[in-house]
Amino acid sequence: MKAFLSAVLVAGSTLASGECGEITRPQNRTLPGGLDETRVGVIASSGMNFENSPADLADLSFELSTNLAEPFPIFAGYTAQAAFRYETHMLRTSGLPSGIPLHDKDLHEIDLSLALYQMPRGTRWFSGAWINPSLATDFDGLSSDDLFLDLAIGAGYRVLDQLSIGSGVMASNLTGDASIYPGLALFWKPADDLKVILYGPNLRCSWDLTDSWCLGFEIRPNGGTWNIDSPDGSRNLHFRSFRSGLHSSHRLSEEIWLTYGAGITNGNKLEIQTTGGSEVFANQLGGLDSGLYGFFAIGLKSW
Repeated sequence: MKAFLSAVLVAGSTLASGECGEITRPQNRTLPGGLDETRVGVIASSGMNFENSPADLADLSFELSTNLAEPFPIFAGYTAQAAFRYETHMLRTSGLPSGIPLHDKDLHEIDLSLALYQMPRGTRWFSGAWINPSLATDFDGLSSDDLFLDLAIGAGYRVLDQLSIGSGVMASNLTGDASIYPGLALFWKPADDLKVILYGPNLRCSWDLTDSWCLGFEIRPNGGTWNIDSPDGSRNLHFRSFRSGLHSSHRLSEEIWLTYGAGITNGNKLEIQTTGGSEVFANQLGGLDSGLYGFFAIGLKSW
């Protein structure tokens, strides 16, 4: 679900999920934790067995995300940041009962999002909002069912220079079966070489061994919701997986980082739903067992 793929608190990139290091943006704003301007990554997950059938699921996903321009001021002290994101998931099943529209599904998502944030001088409060219209489909046929809209608002407080906390709420799939998710956020830098970042269901802890190498642990959601065409009509396919594992990041050049890691997937679930939110094939599928994953990504810190 797309709500799990985005920060619940989007206030001003202060709680960004980048790799090691910090970057300085226009007007000398330093963003804690770093921020990827552009990121390309591949994730492979396997070994996820269905509870109610002998079938199993594997997923190979590719992601490209990039900021479209430098942040720009708009009104009342707010700054805007536009971003583009493309993601594809290649879901592969074996041993699945006949009649379930899941065999060799290639699923695509195109997001064009806008984040608004305010970090006034002279105060420790900050706030923000995020809007994300998207196209999520198997491209077998396009209709209004393939269009999704997510919104989020949040606010936070910088308790110390090394500690910021906040909360927010996200509304997912406002064009269909809408869901609301509250969440907490935290950025904590207990030492110069240690960072802990929490935003919604995402947790990232990192340790800078050198200026060009850091190690870390992360819990991060993976998956999404897409509209697919089936013999029974338009359906929504929802896949959720949480990655828990270790990662290592290495500076390849001044602004380019390579990150890779591996671990286990848990909380896995795959559902087929009507566009109104009713689940179908629940008895044949059920939940998914834990599996394994590996990933690598290239991140560009600034243009």
